[in-house]
Amino acid sequence: MRSDGVVDAGAVEGGRPRFVGREAELEQMSEALAKVVSGVPQTVWVVGAAGIGKTTFVQRALSALDVPEFTVLDATGDPGESVLEFGLVDQIACRVDPVLLRSVPLLSGAAPGTSPFAVGAQLLEVLSVLQADRPVAVVVDDVHWADPGSARALGFLLRRMRADQILTVLIRRGRAGYDPESALHQLERSCPNATTIELSGLSGPDVGALSLAMRGEELAEATAERLRAHTGGNPLHIRTLLHELPGDALDDDRLALPAPSSLLTAVRATLERLPGQTRALLEALAVLDEVSPLARVAHVAGIADATLAVAAGLESGLLSHASREPSRPLRISHGLQREAIYDLIPPRRRVDLHERAAAVSDPISRWAHRVAAAAATDPGLARELEAAAHSAGNLGQHMLAARYLRWAADLSSERADHERRLLTCCVHMVFGSERSSALALRPQAERCSVSPLRSLALGLIALFSEGDRAAATRMLTDALQRCGEHDGWARAVSAAGLSGAHMWSGAAHAAIEPGRLALRLGGLPVRLADFVRVFIAVARCRVDGMDSGLAEFADMPADAAEVPPEQLDSLICRGAIRTMLGRFSEAGTDLRTAVLRGRGGVYTMSGASPHSYLAAIGYVQGEWEDASILADQSLSLADPDEHPHNRALRHMVASFVPSGRGDWSTATDHVRTAWANAQLLGNPQDLRYAVIAEATLHQAKGRHTEMLATLRALRHDESTHRNGTHTWWELWWRPLLVEALIATGLRAEAAEQLAVLRGRAAGVDYLAPTIVRLDLALAGGAGPGWVGDRVDELARRGPRRCFLQAQLESDFGKGLAETGQLRRAVPYLTSARDRFAELGAAPFEQRAIALIDKHAPSLSPAVAGLAEAPVPGLSRREGQVAHLVKLNLTNREIAAQLYVTTKTVEYHLANVFLKLGVANRRELRERLAAAPPAPRASAESLPR
Repeated sequence: MRSDGVVDAGAVEGGRPRFVGREAELEQMSEALAKVVSGVPQTVWVVGAAGIGKTTFVQRALSALDVPEFTVLDATGDPGESVLEFGLVDQIACRVDPVLLRSVPLLSGAAPGTSPFAVGAQLLEVLSVLQADRPVAVVVDDVHWADPGSARALGFLLRRMRADQILTVLIRRGRAGYDPESALHQLERSCPNATTIELSGLSGPDVGALSLAMRGEELAEATAERLRAHTGGNPLHIRTLLHELPGDALDDDRLALPAPSSLLTAVRATLERLPGQTRALLEALAVLDEVSPLARVAHVAGIADATLAVAAGLESGLLSHASREPSRPLRISHGLQREAIYDLIPPRRRVDLHERAAAVSDPISRWAHRVAAAAATDPGLARELEAAAHSAGNLGQHMLAARYLRWAADLSSERADHERRLLTCCVHMVFGSERSSALALRPQAERCSVSPLRSLALGLIALFSEGDRAAATRMLTDALQRCGEHDGWARAVSAAGLSGAHMWSGAAHAAIEPGRLALRLGGLPVRLADFVRVFIAVARCRVDGMDSGLAEFADMPADAAEVPPEQLDSLICRGAIRTMLGRFSEAGTDLRTAVLRGRGGVYTMSGASPHSYLAAIGYVQGEWEDASILADQSLSLADPDEHPHNRALRHMVASFVPSGRGDWSTATDHVRTAWANAQLLGNPQDLRYAVIAEATLHQAKGRHTEMLATLRALRHDESTHRNGTHTWWELWWRPLLVEALIATGLRAEAAEQLAVLRGRAAGVDYLAPTIVRLDLALAGGAGPGWVGDRVDELARRGPRRCFLQAQLESDFGKGLAETGQLRRAVPYLTSARDRFAELGAAPFEQRAIALIDKHAPSLSPAVAGLAEAPVPGLSRREGQVAHLVKLNLTNREIAAQLYVTTKTVEYHLANVFLKLGVANRRELRERLAAAPPAPRASAESLPR
């Protein structure tokens, strides 16, 4: 970490440095460290003005407090590297043992376009291993300069901390001027319960103690207070003046002290006393603006022998060594000093230094130095930058392309060139990792001349950054209509955006033509091109039926493993459509493959939707623990900057298992969140997700009147259906509707809807128990004699814990009992009760028990020994851990599945042992095996 100036007196007490001031702040840090040591993870923001001593405070706190030694992983943000993907993560990885690093390849150099959440998951794995030896401190200095990818990876990490010995310290300047949608603020939202330590200036006595430490002499109380008042207590300003001014100048209140506002006066005075070669060395380092080997700095400075120059710089306090490596890398001691030195370089000299720096820098820094060396507009350099942006965009490096185009716009001499590059910059920002950043450029885009490109940029900002589909549709339509034949790229992107605007507005029929046009024109960014195929397929599903949508992927490899990464969104969509068609085996293969690719770092615009569809499959098939885990994974991988169209889906699916188990609080929270996101968008499909979630909750509670009222929001008219608004998830909501209609006495309408459902569900095996159940309910009683054989056949064919089969057996048993066939009824009622118990479906189990008690109380002894739920009293997370132990996963494998650390797994497992009265994993598996096993391995639904 960079040094922010010493804030301790240099004295030693008991082998530890003694601090100057900061007693209250130090106590806050001490409390946080103690909690970490006890297994409670902590996040601490250290905030203050530049030069106030934030970094030094953290360094001293970690080294001087009476706590166990920490493993420190540190990194420093830099404005020049804020467009480099995972720059901060790369710095943290450099502190990790190379052997461990080999097991987490994304940390040692993630490729452009890598999913930040996959990087965050691997960072979590590293910390999980490291804290087994000692507590870990992750310290990020100047986090306000964090690149978006690193910020999202760190945010994912912070959201997953549970029972860990991990301290995260995030150091930043004050809030002034920060974009509320920046990566910094998204990171802040990831740790709402963090501790904030605000550092203000030192007190008068602290200034006196600092003087004693530096100069070996105390200041008079009045002098110390004068110095404090003059500098605002800023340690860097105080150190500079203590170093530069003789004692009599400090004591004589008739002499004005140098102005400290930018340190220019003090730094200029220091530079004037230094040898010329030392000044040259410091100027070169200020221009390079990074830790650099001595030889490199000397080359840029034009110095043959830098040994003497370095010595004088170190003595002045402006220069310091960054490490003890043989290359003796150098840095300017503080960022404010670097800014002051840079401002003092004569303009012509600054241009020369940037030109020399460009010759020895990496490609990205080289462009930055060439831009800085430009003293006026430079059309030639602007053209080169525009070409570099085009290449970066083709590689998916959209934020880098945006940075190049912004520079190119500033270097353009013609207004038309400036506007073209600025607007294209906006387009790349929209497709980059921080779409909200495009909002900051919108005012400049609006001032550009009316053109197709202006409409395109503003339309994409409206669609992706604001979610304003109406404005997006209007502007993208204008862009498409105004583009000429020579504007192939702009036409393609306009058509692609328009397809998405129509799709997300619920106008599926209008999304197909512009989507096909975009693909014909070509030239789209790779991810957008694949997502346009998704738009078309989903629109075909809603307009022409699910099979038509599936046919859009006929040219994809049949084997999911052979689908290339650039078609991963299409693979996810194919899996989703197969889920809607009830083809669960094929759907599971597609979706699990996509999840595995995501764990490997492949980024998709579909986000975590494959986890949601897999969870829905697990819910139907009775693998409720797997479904719960997958739903949690989907929520864990939520991207704060994604388009919100996936959020209602996530919470709908996450509500299913809590609803079925009677966890009303959790289920209700998910239903409310699904509604909140759906109403934010006003999208018919998202509203449908909220309706399904709420109706499922009412079903679990046995509230059919409320269930019907909720489902009426779907407006089941044929004109709406022709527009494709009900096709997606139809096999989920229509059975709920039929059940609610029957239960509320609307039998004629129920018969109509059941006929529609029967046609839609033709060939969908998993719905067979539901169709039989609804037929029985509509007919009343137990139905004809052959129904029992059909129920038995479905029981033999289906999975043991099938929820739909349990519902059928419960209703069939009830019908038998109500027609006086008690002895026939009991086996079905008890089988249903057993299935519900194994699922943990407490509300349904209780209703089955009530039926037995009501209709066959004399037979109670015959059913008294039925199975109870195998893990009573466990929390949702404890149940998930126990389930994965049952599947013979190790703690590390469980941690990877749940996106937590092994410490967290150990914490939950200890609670499981205590609650169930078992001593080890073997006894736990034996306890869980007491319930009849499912015929298939549930681990299949959880990608490893």
